[in-house]
Amino acid sequence: MKIILVPTDFSDVAENAINYAAEFAILTHAKLILFHAYHVPLVTTEVPVIILGLDELEKGRMEGLKKIERNLYLKYGKTISIQCVCKCGFAVDEIKLYTSKHKVDLVVMGMQGAGYLTEKIIGSVTTSLIQKAECPILVISKGVKFKNIKKIVLACDYNETEYKEILEPLKEFTQIFKSHIYVFNVEREVEHAVSAAQVVSDFMKLEHSLAGADHTFHYASNEDIVNGINEFVEEYKMDMVVMIPLKHSVLKNIFQEPNTKRMAFHSKVPLLALH
Repeated sequence: MKIILVPTDFSDVAENAINYAAEFAILTHAKLILFHAYHVPLVTTEVPVIILGLDELEKGRMEGLKKIERNLYLKYGKTISIQCVCKCGFAVDEIKLYTSKHKVDLVVMGMQGAGYLTEKIIGSVTTSLIQKAECPILVISKGVKFKNIKKIVLACDYNETEYKEILEPLKEFTQIFKSHIYVFNVEREVEHAVSAAQVVSDFMKLEHSLAGADHTFHYASNEDIVNGINEFVEEYKMDMVVMIPLKHSVLKNIFQEPNTKRMAFHSKVPLLALH
């Protein structure tokens, strides 16, 4: 892992994610990119107002990033390499473009818990990136602090056509932290049973993709997939949840409204989305 990008809107939630990302960068000897995207606000009032130009806006936001950079150097010293990037545009688009162009290995983003309206209607930049980004997204909920990741639950339904490339970042995590992967399948009673031959075939594909990583397989029945995952996390004291938002997967429902937001808002441990 060489490049870790952490977007910030200068909020407390983003600051928590930055501290998490900094610890991760130090452990993996990766460069940390502090990223902020801004856009000129639209003004619809009839009352004359003064609007800052793009140069002034960028200068102010870059000063905010540099302040964070100084604080990180004060806290961690020269054990960390930091770069500040400020872009004009909408956050999701700019983050997606930058990660693709600069081959970012991991994006670390903060997530604030929310009430019904925010969760169901408004959403967030984080949940949009989970669905649209092409690199792994690590979601850090408010209050989650960096610690050794020993127990990772991979929530999947075994019928993806090809896992190998998708799971490479997960296998890298297990190498870094010496982790164990708990492959976890939540089944609904309403789902149609598949043939035994298909189950064996899907199982062997996943087993082959996880070769070299310490792992075991687990099952549970729950009408609510998100609740099933969270209950497993609580019971077995998991340190991270990993999910794969594939369009052809049964778990695709988790990455559609409103389940993506539910998992991201309510996860009490880091949530890693692989693509």
